[in-house]
Amino acid sequence: MSPYSLEPIRAVGPVRLVLTTYPSRTAALAAVTAAVERRLAACGNVGAVESRYLWKGRVESHEEAMVVFKTVPKKVGALFEFLGSTHPYEVPEILEIDVPRVDPRYLRYLSATLDRDAPPPPLGGGTRRRAGPPDREARDLGRTRARPHRRSTRTGSRR
Repeated sequence: MSPYSLEPIRAVGPVRLVLTTYPSRTAALAAVTAAVERRLAACGNVGAVESRYLWKGRVESHEEAMVVFKTVPKKVGALFEFLGSTHPYEVPEILEIDVPRVDPRYLRYLSATLDRDAPPPPLGGGTRRRAGPPDREARDLGRTRARPHRRSTRTGSRR
């Protein structure tokens, strides 16, 4: 049994990325199509990767197809279940990444695509950081310590 929890811990973002790899582009595209048709993910991106990993005591090297699925929090469990039950690997790599900040337009797209019953996400609320003053210059890195205080020779006090 693993010492690591399988339950999500403090995931806070409105979007999740789920990553996995497949032995071929064809297998990856089939998985993306099936997940999107089942509305487990709004989309999936497929890219070629060169993987090196330890497997049964040896370093293996293979070309694979990596898939990045975009989904909402309430669909992650079902997506994990689907990928785990249909994946061709004996031990598939299936990872979830919490995405705390998302462009509001993309968030509306995800919600409309995967969670039609949910209210629309707020426009802009909390997704942008306040910029600093436009003319603020970078700190001078030439001096990183405060100048030493000088003591008066007469009283011993600081100036």
